[in-house]
Amino acid sequence: MNLYGEILEGPKLRFGYSSNSELDTYSKRGLSRYGPYDSNLLRKDKVKCILLYPEQLVMEKQTLIDGLTKGEGTFKGFNDFFKIPLEFIEEISFSSDIKVILESIYQKNPDIVYILLNGRDSNIYSEAKSNLLANGIPSQMVTSEKIKNPTGRQHVLENICLASYGKIGGTPWTISTTDTDNKLVLGVSRAQDYNGKYLVGFVVLFTNDGDFLFINSKAPVISWDQYTKGLSELVESSIIEYTKIKGSPTSITIHFHKRPGKGEIEAIENALKETLTNIPYAIVHVNEYSNFRLFDSSHLSYIPPKGFSVRLSSHESLILLDGRIDGNRYRIGVPRVLNVRIDKRSTLDRSKFSDLIKQIYHFSYINWRGFNAAATPITLNYSKLIARMIIELGVENWNQIIAGGKLRDKAWFL
Repeated sequence: MNLYGEILEGPKLRFGYSSNSELDTYSKRGLSRYGPYDSNLLRKDKVKCILLYPEQLVMEKQTLIDGLTKGEGTFKGFNDFFKIPLEFIEEISFSSDIKVILESIYQKNPDIVYILLNGRDSNIYSEAKSNLLANGIPSQMVTSEKIKNPTGRQHVLENICLASYGKIGGTPWTISTTDTDNKLVLGVSRAQDYNGKYLVGFVVLFTNDGDFLFINSKAPVISWDQYTKGLSELVESSIIEYTKIKGSPTSITIHFHKRPGKGEIEAIENALKETLTNIPYAIVHVNEYSNFRLFDSSHLSYIPPKGFSVRLSSHESLILLDGRIDGNRYRIGVPRVLNVRIDKRSTLDRSKFSDLIKQIYHFSYINWRGFNAAATPITLNYSKLIARMIIELGVENWNQIIAGGKLRDKAWFL
């Protein structure tokens, strides 16, 4: 059996909706040079913030505010990256119960609420995040330990700013691509509550260059049949809504976060047949728990270069999202292999499979959770983050968040 491999080239990142020349290979440098992708689209002249903090953390509170607004080290603050000021309209201390404080915040309608915690207090975290989200307000939790320690604090502040911009609905950067076709990419996944009783399905929509559009979900259900029926309706309504915004797609690609069951595939097929007459589609399973491992016997570390891809067949490939960069290995351990397989029921021409592999690899360069976050395709990463949030907040709170609808086009789950 002969296997063929190649090293996929990393993409250029695009910082400018109206310009094809504002490009860079490094996200920090690109933001400092050009600002975010949607500078002219955000329609804000400032980002209004409220900070909640325990009354004993006054010094840490001020360190956080100064770090986000003025920066630290070579980082010059939120405005330097995103070309819009971060304005703290109120700083509120609390002792234990924050219910009354939260109720007062809703009326002020901030863009984001920062919550400083002395360690991760699960009760305050869950209550504050779920109540704020139910009222359409994203939040960012920060532990005092990260603020107290000057070692690495600059990077912590940079990552907080990046995630904050995504949470308020901003797009820091996208992938630069010469492919101008109107291609729709969906990330599809599911989550269950701690008792395994309720099922929640959701769909996340992206453009061909990795720009996040919105998330679609429904109320939790109990039976698998209810879930698959709801999933079909979700995919169908998502495509219809996308068509109203962007026009009819030339093709559609669906990435499954978890291994799809037969009922899920049938549900997807039914939705596609209802909405995409004669439009080719690909159903792709993106598995991060592959049994395969890739090694490079020509190097002392045995670690292959980042972007190494091996074609197993006409419908299955392996991709290494981590690995050696310029000959060096910056992480510990054996890199995890991504196993990508296109479902046999897909109608997209198999000759396009290599393009799908390249797109998945390029999508791993869009991670607004942090500049140094592990490379994971956004379709997979967002699905995991949303599933985790559903479990943490509880399905009853998820109902309120989805029903409100104010956050569906914001990456509040970062």
